[in-house]
Amino acid sequence: MTVRTGGVCTVKDCEKPKFGRGWCQMHYARWQDHGDPLHPVQRYVRQGATCSVDGCDSKPRSLGMCGTHGDRFRRYGETTEPRERRFWAKVDKDGPIPEQRPDLGPCWVWTGYINSVTGYGNFGGRKAGTQLVHRIAYQYLVGPIPAGKHLDHLCRRRECLRPSHLEPVTPRENIRRGDQGAFWGYVHEAPPPPPKAPRPDRCTECGGDKPIYKRTLCRPCYRRWLKDPSVERPSKRTAEQRFWEKVEKTDSCWLWIAGINRHTGYGRFGLRHGQMVDAHRYAYEIANGPIPEKHDVHHTCHVRHCVNPSHLEAVTRSENLRLRKVRRA
Repeated sequence: MTVRTGGVCTVKDCEKPKFGRGWCQMHYARWQDHGDPLHPVQRYVRQGATCSVDGCDSKPRSLGMCGTHGDRFRRYGETTEPRERRFWAKVDKDGPIPEQRPDLGPCWVWTGYINSVTGYGNFGGRKAGTQLVHRIAYQYLVGPIPAGKHLDHLCRRRECLRPSHLEPVTPRENIRRGDQGAFWGYVHEAPPPPPKAPRPDRCTECGGDKPIYKRTLCRPCYRRWLKDPSVERPSKRTAEQRFWEKVEKTDSCWLWIAGINRHTGYGRFGLRHGQMVDAHRYAYEIANGPIPEKHDVHHTCHVRHCVNPSHLEAVTRSENLRLRKVRRA
């Protein structure tokens, strides 16, 4: 029978009382089980209330992790999902430094599949679907992309997916930054119309102080104006005459200076009450007749608000798209 002899355990830095052979009860038990009082033993740590993986609020089951992350750790040696591991395995983080923005550092180049038409990398499968790699990387490392925003490459490399090289912008701003929109055949918006002169509040015909009734005339002057046979009435002008009044002819392009669709960049003309047409298509019909069925009107000058008939040609939809791709090169 072991008897306490008094004193402190002889093991260094152990201040527990002696139990036997000069050791405390813990070191004595290790000697009995393993033949060495300093034999290392596994220590158990109390688990937290939630999974130890960042962003997971599930209850831990083993190894301080929830069932999902614990199974991944035992199977793959890490807690990330296999799709994410496969994704980052195709990324080269020692890419070239962009010439336009060397301050951004080297690009993270996608070494997997790249779409030959758009130049962007694609990644995915049957279950998750195919997505653009720079959008996937941004969501992994930064968070959700704001609704209605596109990711603009500040480094001007489409196969780059480094989050610091990406900036969420509106679609129009993204197109404007891309080589001034030349990749998609985009042109700048038409210049804003000149400011309108302030409308007078008194009759401009009789020179009196009578208030304006219609146009810039008082009631008596307006009645005389209606009866004047030398006045050209708006109702007497043809649609073609009204159309060319809204065109500014330069040495090359004939620019449409009236309403322009802010989404497409094409001019819009009111042919008659309630009927709006594209200005360039109407100009083509004036000069060449009806547009053939299933054909588009292509701008050879690549200026969308140009209505010069010599700069317009009727082509098929596929040919129109092909000419846009040629312009991107």
